[in-house]
Amino acid sequence: MSLMAAFKNSVLRNPTKIAIAFGEQSWTYAEFDRLTDNIARNILTAGVEPGDRVALHLQNGPDLAMGCIGCLKAGCILVPINTRLKGREIDYILRQSGSAFYVGQPDLYAGINETCPALSALHGRYFTEDTSGGMDSFVGLLRTPSHTEPLPVIESDQVAAIMYTSGTTARPKGVVHSHESLAQTARMMRHMHFDEDQVGLMMSSMTHMVAFGMLFLSALQSGATTVITRPFEFQSSLDAIARWRCTYIFGLPVLLKLLLETQLSAPRDVTSGRFSFCGGDSVPPALQEAFQRSFSPICEAYGATEIAPMSWNRPDEIRVGSIGKPCDEVELRLVDSRGSDVEPGQIGEIYVRGPHLMKGYWQDPDATTAAFDKGWFRTGDLGRQDAEGYYWFAGRKKEIIIRGGSNISPQEVEAVLHEHPSVAEAAVVGHPHVIWGESVVAHVVLLPGHHLEETELIAFARERLAEYKVPETVVFRSDLPKSPTGKIQRRELHEEQQAPAAGFAAV
Repeated sequence: MSLMAAFKNSVLRNPTKIAIAFGEQSWTYAEFDRLTDNIARNILTAGVEPGDRVALHLQNGPDLAMGCIGCLKAGCILVPINTRLKGREIDYILRQSGSAFYVGQPDLYAGINETCPALSALHGRYFTEDTSGGMDSFVGLLRTPSHTEPLPVIESDQVAAIMYTSGTTARPKGVVHSHESLAQTARMMRHMHFDEDQVGLMMSSMTHMVAFGMLFLSALQSGATTVITRPFEFQSSLDAIARWRCTYIFGLPVLLKLLLETQLSAPRDVTSGRFSFCGGDSVPPALQEAFQRSFSPICEAYGATEIAPMSWNRPDEIRVGSIGKPCDEVELRLVDSRGSDVEPGQIGEIYVRGPHLMKGYWQDPDATTAAFDKGWFRTGDLGRQDAEGYYWFAGRKKEIIIRGGSNISPQEVEAVLHEHPSVAEAAVVGHPHVIWGESVVAHVVLLPGHHLEETELIAFARERLAEYKVPETVVFRSDLPKSPTGKIQRRELHEEQQAPAAGFAAV
């Protein structure tokens, strides 16, 4: 069943049920269906054609939720824009995607107008806060049109969205998803207990696959309720949990960590929570334990913009620190540098295939070809599988530290550093070394008011790690570089360390 057909079924089953909520406002399935039909018809009347790319430059909220579905109903291709990107970054996305139309917030538009030349080449621009209420405003798009011709028939293999990667390893690539792959993504979430009885808290940006595909589209397909909040507005998120009795939370580790800190400082009633899911980066075991005490167990999951989810920890069989077992209908394998499968316990690159895999990269056949190996998608991530079938994330291929011929996972070392009561954040990278090839360097942010000596933290790690994994140097910082999605940028830290470190004289 197609994505939009599944949504229509949700409307017919429960027309008066709340589809989305934001703050104190809410919209039923019937209201949401009517308003998104209006958007689809009005943008087609305004000159958008099926297949045109429409850039949505909006913060989390009802405008973005309705805009996404309205565009999909019109047969247009969504190009969600991360609101944390700068003008030059957005200019690249608009040009590379060939976007013809732009829907944005006036403040976000003003912030990029002078540094994003591609905006001037767009055929149409719409703004969410035009007080005139004309057809160049989002208010106008919501109005019931005078003509109500049938909406286009959407084929399952039509392109639905181009979602740009965060660009942590190279220039962002446009990940192409069809209506079918997004429908399959939404369906996968049914296996993760996201059904019509759930009330999901969307605290991650809807411009990313986790919030957009795994939560929002899945909620509409299954008939669940989505409660939308702005990322990093944790007071509002806690208020939303208490107000709407949210049962399902999904966010990056940094979001869950800050949500927990906010709850501890100003508690709300969060007893409605049943499941907490986390992905996007490794979740330190210390955070999982602390979060469970205040909210609910964290079921760590693993996915990528190209295919999400891939694996997860089932609520009744959580293995703390692992990325769980493959999702239903998903196949994973670990491959060495020669393309051969590795034995359990050994580290290899994660290969994956499943029904919700992307179609490829937008207008980049070389990158598409390089991403696949005989039908398997090459994630670029490293992992290992234990004897019980659980997978453990071991870092990006380019982030792995090789010291004296031994591979070291940055995430393993970081997890140990996070156990120290004074550590707020940690990122571990390799530093060039004349003897060992690389040495282990930890970049650490301390909690406010805490003090810690380098020797103390190294001694703490030495008690818990093999000697070759112990950081030789600790750099204390006020913050760590992060991508627009909130992921720690180990690559930037590595680039700070171009000169070889002092070491033994070469022999």
